[in-house]
Amino acid sequence: MRLKKVLLLSGALILSVAVFFLNAATKNIDLETSFLQHLRTLCTVLSFVALTAYLQIVKRERPRGIVQGIGSIAVVTGGFLAIYLIISLLPLKGFETRDLTLFPRDYQTIFFSSVFSIVAGLFAVTSLLFIKDLVLYKRKKTTFRNFVLLIIAILTAAASQLFSKPLQESVASGIFIGIAVLLIVMNSFRLAWIAYLPRKEKIYALLYSLLSFFGFLVILIIFSQEAGGAEKGIHYYSAALYTFVQLTTIFGAVYFGMSFISTLFHLPTAEAFDRKQTEISSLHNLSRLITQVFDLKDLAETATKMTTEVVQATSVWLEIIPTEGSFHKSGVMSRRNIGQEEIDAILTGDRLSVRSIVCESRKVLMIDDVGSDKRTRHLPRMKKAGSLLIVPLLSHQQVIGILYATKEIEYGFDQDDVDILSGFADQVAIAIENARLIERSFEKERLQRELMLAQEMQKRLLPQDLPVFATVDMKAVSSPALEVGGDYYDYVHINDRLVGVVVGDVSGKGVGAAFYMAEVKGIFQSLAKIFPSPKEFMINANEALVSSIDKRSFISLIYATIDTVSGELVVARAGHCPMLYVTETSTEYIRPQGLGLGMKTGGIFSGTIEEKKITMKSGDVCVFYTDGVTESRSTEGEEFGYERLLDVVVANRHRGAEEIKEAIIQTVWQYTDAQGYHDDLTIFVIKWR
Repeated sequence: MRLKKVLLLSGALILSVAVFFLNAATKNIDLETSFLQHLRTLCTVLSFVALTAYLQIVKRERPRGIVQGIGSIAVVTGGFLAIYLIISLLPLKGFETRDLTLFPRDYQTIFFSSVFSIVAGLFAVTSLLFIKDLVLYKRKKTTFRNFVLLIIAILTAAASQLFSKPLQESVASGIFIGIAVLLIVMNSFRLAWIAYLPRKEKIYALLYSLLSFFGFLVILIIFSQEAGGAEKGIHYYSAALYTFVQLTTIFGAVYFGMSFISTLFHLPTAEAFDRKQTEISSLHNLSRLITQVFDLKDLAETATKMTTEVVQATSVWLEIIPTEGSFHKSGVMSRRNIGQEEIDAILTGDRLSVRSIVCESRKVLMIDDVGSDKRTRHLPRMKKAGSLLIVPLLSHQQVIGILYATKEIEYGFDQDDVDILSGFADQVAIAIENARLIERSFEKERLQRELMLAQEMQKRLLPQDLPVFATVDMKAVSSPALEVGGDYYDYVHINDRLVGVVVGDVSGKGVGAAFYMAEVKGIFQSLAKIFPSPKEFMINANEALVSSIDKRSFISLIYATIDTVSGELVVARAGHCPMLYVTETSTEYIRPQGLGLGMKTGGIFSGTIEEKKITMKSGDVCVFYTDGVTESRSTEGEEFGYERLLDVVVANRHRGAEEIKEAIIQTVWQYTDAQGYHDDLTIFVIKWR
């Protein structure tokens, strides 16, 4: 683009210099239709085509606003008049007229005529480019057509003078000039840009239009003179250029005269337009904030600021009302130009408050005169509250906030204000709901992280590996219904021969149950070696738990010790599921008596607990489990039950502990139709080799 600009400017300069030398060489010669005349005309046309192309590029690179554009035209017009004044004051010998042809008396006249003609051409092209933007603002199809017709008419009128003598007038030229003037008047009514200017810019546009109008008018008067002067230099340089500049000057004078009058009549409505522009801009900004701002405090500050600007309120405040699941308390989130004491005075009182009225009706409340309205006349007099507008913020027909605005004067608000603030309230309500959703998602994410951490902690509480014995095969698994459950299993080496095995279930699920599970683990690991007897262990574990466990909770537990040499198994049960015992010839659910841990204290608990003994032989299987196994439900709602568990173990008794455990899990999973477990599920399988 830079190279293109250089080429265009250089080409225009070279062609202008060529025209000057041709004029100098033929100073006293009447060229009429000679080759040199045609060459000079061609060079003149091409130089202005290049200049026009250059100016278009420069204008695209430096776009200006409407008012700045009009101001630029006023500056260009003033600059042209200044140059005209300077050249007019120079002691030039001027021109001699012979047979409608101008002959310069000296070379200085030729030079300054050339300079002034180029400046006039630049002035005309620049003005036309700026006026074009104004005419085509918010254009329609007919607008562009009419402007193109005008340009064609101006260029045709100028072209009709290309080969005429400087002072010669033709009928064709007069006709084209008349058509061009008619189209100038038509295009001068294209003033759509005025309506979109704010008041301040309208005032500037009015001033610049007036200056431009007088500037073009003075130039037009100058060009209408028949006396000698700089204007004759343009006649001498090119009669076509003179026509082009003259018609462009007429266009400028008419257009800016019309724009001055139209802007003057638009001034009374400028304030209303400015207000609408502010409303649109504020709604746009608020809509943008909905997707960008998720902090309620920032959102409230922005909403009150925009409300103050749009309805020109004296004071504004925004109250947030909490809903179910909200993390914020009710209260004023943002206020402008009003103290909390004044707000409290307006919103409270012996009678039904305006806040209560809006919350109950869920409709806009506009009080024109706070001092005389029966709903507010009991309030203390305040200078800032002559009139009051209250708009509820609704979400699914529920009030989640209230926007308040006051003005010092009575009857300060109108229906437009109601419509504006209602639109604002809708946008703010959406933004508040979005912010609350984000808060909930953050809270959910935080809880999820906590649950995952608790799950990891729970996994660490369970044994990573079970002991391996030559006589006993042990396998276990625990699957929580949620991320964290209350099921527990563990083992402990009591002595060289004796190993303790425990399975428990804390009432409830989730993090709370997992905390009790951790407590049970500590009790088990510390007491199991001190009290090898399962009954004694249960009594002492209950004493340790009963004072710390919540009265609404309890822990069911089954604890057994196994002699890995003799096969003797002693089991005690505290309100837990019975142990399944399967041998080659028999099956049995062993149900020693016992209450759940933490339910009763002292003699009541110890009086109910009992032990049972069995001696395991080769191939015998014991299964400890939680109620998550037997209470798993099918899609029809039927429980898995004890019989199905028994059938699975009997069918797989000949297999190892791992295979038996997997068979139970797979059967329960198929029974629930892969819907997952409704409760924590724990299985501990012991098989005597």
